[in-house]
Amino acid sequence: MQPVTIASLMDIATLSGPVLSPDGKHAAYVVERQNYKKNRYDACIHLLDCGTGASRQMTFSGKESDPVWEDAHTLLFPAQRDEDDEPKKREKKSAFYRLDIRGGEARRAFEVPLKAEGLRPLGDGRFVVAAEVDLNAPPEDLDELLLKDWDDYHVIEEVPLWANGKRFVSGLRTALYLFDPGDGACKKLTPDRFNVEKFDIRGGRVLYAGQEYADVVTSYGEVRLYDVESEATRTLVAPGKYSVGEALLTDGGAALSLSTLEPWGTGQLHDWYRYDLSTGELRMAAMMDLYIGCAGVTDCAKGSGKSAVAVGEDVYFIAQREYRAEVCRLNADDTVETVVPFEGAALWLDADAKHVLFTAAAPDGLPEVYGTADGVAVRLTGHNEAYLREHDIAKAEYIPFTNADGVRIDGWVLKPAGFDPDERYPAVLEIHGGPRCAYGTLLVHEMQALCGAGYVVFFCNPRGSEGYGEAFADLRGRYGDIDFKDLMAFTDHVLEAVPQIDPKRVAACGGSYGGFMCNWIEGHTDRFAALASQRSISNWVSDYGSSEIGVTFDVNELGGDPWTAHDKMWAQSPLKYADRAKTPILFIHSLRDYNCTVDQGVEMFTAMKRFGVPARMCLFEGENHSLSRSGKPRHRVRRLEEIFGWFEKYLKA
Repeated sequence: MQPVTIASLMDIATLSGPVLSPDGKHAAYVVERQNYKKNRYDACIHLLDCGTGASRQMTFSGKESDPVWEDAHTLLFPAQRDEDDEPKKREKKSAFYRLDIRGGEARRAFEVPLKAEGLRPLGDGRFVVAAEVDLNAPPEDLDELLLKDWDDYHVIEEVPLWANGKRFVSGLRTALYLFDPGDGACKKLTPDRFNVEKFDIRGGRVLYAGQEYADVVTSYGEVRLYDVESEATRTLVAPGKYSVGEALLTDGGAALSLSTLEPWGTGQLHDWYRYDLSTGELRMAAMMDLYIGCAGVTDCAKGSGKSAVAVGEDVYFIAQREYRAEVCRLNADDTVETVVPFEGAALWLDADAKHVLFTAAAPDGLPEVYGTADGVAVRLTGHNEAYLREHDIAKAEYIPFTNADGVRIDGWVLKPAGFDPDERYPAVLEIHGGPRCAYGTLLVHEMQALCGAGYVVFFCNPRGSEGYGEAFADLRGRYGDIDFKDLMAFTDHVLEAVPQIDPKRVAACGGSYGGFMCNWIEGHTDRFAALASQRSISNWVSDYGSSEIGVTFDVNELGGDPWTAHDKMWAQSPLKYADRAKTPILFIHSLRDYNCTVDQGVEMFTAMKRFGVPARMCLFEGENHSLSRSGKPRHRVRRLEEIFGWFEKYLKA
């Protein structure tokens, strides 16, 4: 076997989907691989036979993703395969291709005169299309010379003014359209300022959830239902009452995951509700203390898919339960049960009356498509089988501990291949983002590569993590307090459990919330030999006005804004304690990260230079908050080289 290296990141396949065909006989899914030479991702559609479990590749150009079923044997997917498919500057069009799974090449099906983000067939030859709309687009009769300079100006009238990876989004919305390929006509179904976040189709009805707003976005959403035949729109959930997660059409109405945002604020978990179309009643179906979806952290799961799907009156959904992500079901009688217990993490799913398919990663494994047999998960694909067979994968050793407040903290340690109990090793504490995310047995390439380079790696789920209930996850007003204590106590626990670790050669590394914590560590302890702070926050006061989520997330987590809670925000800002800093620190930020904006890293970096602390900053053009997970392949490699080089300098040299 060979060690996992930085370069071996290029050999890992990520999967999207699956998507079941209308007759349940097949499922389509996408396999994506990194192309280091061309610095891009190559995505191809694969087909799974639900009867035999066999799969085969259907497309080969590397430009196909997001397949939808037009009928039982026909797939549609967006693609830019030639020059005619590529929109010119300011042109709005999206080309879709049609592929018969029984044989033949994919052929151009139609062109939608919109910047499409999603498409669903109505079943009568027409489609509902989700598309981006710019309310600040230039008027059609604008002078040609003024049009040339249009992109030089950015008019901002709303907050947030930008979004991660998208730059300026003031005036941008996702809208729904009814599209007829026969004549190319598009009919807008949603109001101008409504931003659609979820939509579902069944029986000539279009359910959509999102928010209609101007000036400032809020944490509340609304749900509406459009009837294609009558062209009438009905409000199921009015604005200002609930945060909205999933929105699904069932046989009798709708299944919605909603939160009142009480008593835990925006961290309040969603419960399942049902809306009865015949009576207009909205009622809670099941109160849960579970996160809907997968909150597991990995850099090996780029892709997309469904977290929940309705079958009749049942709802199949993925739920984060402690450090596992399982497939669960809300039954017609409103009971909730685990359908497929899974020790790893289910990522995406689809289901019908006969099948439950899901993309998942087993403990210490990589994503594959799974089915079920007698309530047990069965792996159906092997796209990463060779990688796992050929590389020396460090197994996650479970080492929980009970903190000073009597709370169990789950944690793990990874040891390098050929671990020698008589040797001394450098080590790295990895801190996840979120903070409402969770570590577990999901394979993380970065950690495996650190093991391959001779480091012991350890990580845990401190208070603030997802999957352990709302009380455990609540960090409001306590950033840098209980979470920091848990991380330091876990570090002590690991040093005692693994005495081969040299306590003078331990580093800490993390991104987003993990970057915040690295910045916090900088001013609160000098026990670490080096720090790697990525896409971080250093100053809550300035973050409020610069981050895309400052007016929602920051206000909730810090208990106010710079005018009502300035002292609280500053007290929980790492920058306040920068004058105490001693530990060499690396900062990594992306210039299109509008979640944790670059100024946050710059403020902390400037403070380090002011106080004479060894510091280095690496900024990535064109990348966003997801650099480590979906950045350009060569950028992802360079990021790891920066981190490994920094640790090599301070932990090994």
